[in-house]
Amino acid sequence: MIRRPPRSTLSSSSAASDVYKRQVAEGVTDWPSLAARHAHMLSLTQDAFNKASTEPKITDREAMVQVCSAPLQEVALNRHQPPEKKEKPVVMRKNMTRCLDQEMSLRPELVYIGEDVRHGGYYVVTDGLADKYPERIMDFPPDETTLIGAAMGYSQVGLLPIVEIPYAKYLDCGADMFFEAACMNWLTAGTQPNGMVIRLQGFDRGVFGGNFHTHNMLHLPPGIDAVCYSNGADWVRGMRYSLEQAAAGRVVMMVDCTAALNLKHLHGRDSAWMRPYPSDPNDVLPWNSVSTYTVTEHPGAPRAVIVSYGNGVPLALQAAKQIGEQHQLQVDVCDSPYLSAPSDALRETLGQYDLVLFADV
Repeated sequence: MIRRPPRSTLSSSSAASDVYKRQVAEGVTDWPSLAARHAHMLSLTQDAFNKASTEPKITDREAMVQVCSAPLQEVALNRHQPPEKKEKPVVMRKNMTRCLDQEMSLRPELVYIGEDVRHGGYYVVTDGLADKYPERIMDFPPDETTLIGAAMGYSQVGLLPIVEIPYAKYLDCGADMFFEAACMNWLTAGTQPNGMVIRLQGFDRGVFGGNFHTHNMLHLPPGIDAVCYSNGADWVRGMRYSLEQAAAGRVVMMVDCTAALNLKHLHGRDSAWMRPYPSDPNDVLPWNSVSTYTVTEHPGAPRAVIVSYGNGVPLALQAAKQIGEQHQLQVDVCDSPYLSAPSDALRETLGQYDLVLFADV
């Protein structure tokens, strides 16, 4: 049990007591009212701690993950579908920009905040959007703590924020608020989730800009759903799904590979990595999904699969052809974008193969 302190905090010398003295002197309140308010707050605090002390304790990671995140939602969108038209394949970045435009038009509660995002953001992903949505595409100072804190506040008043963090390493600068966002559902017993989507660059080839621009480490605490898509079509469908989950209170981190944003070709000038835009606004890609590409076929030979994500997928596809021919293997590449945990679809897929190689980025 929490016991009442031996003397009133009102009589102690502190910044608070100086404020109270000024309030009383200027007639804003009086000492009995302040004392009653203190007593009420102390009672609330005692009751809250006494209740918390009797709650069951969380003893394993799986239970922590479950209580940290708002419940996963079944997603079945029913939005107006425009007439079908043949879409031209484009690079990933252009599909991303178009998706953000479409979602801003369909979700009046959606806001996009970051550093220089009104001028296109990093890698021009938000190019032109501030002209169409001037009050919902907002620049912030280069302060990741403020960005994530503002997103938490936006979410708690009913908005749906996307937060652009320039690079994965920059997230270190906002780590306190990031971890606060991750566990807010747990801290409030599910009464005050703060759903958001955090966009950041990561998993590049490490050839430009030093540690802060090519750092490939991520924080993955319980309460964060991390995904990394390899191509523009999957990114669009994944963003739609992620926004639905964020609207229900989950905190999603979408990691974009810089090298993939404008990637066109796999071999020579084949344009094999450009994708048409998934124009149906109800078309989503659940996190429990993988895509498999068959690269080489040798009937009767052992079956091998390379599992990767993001920029690792086109690199694996380039390598798989050579591996299959040199070693007489049937080689597939499995694109598994959900990073927070192995998906059920991945577990089922791996059971089909004799050899498995995980290619981290």
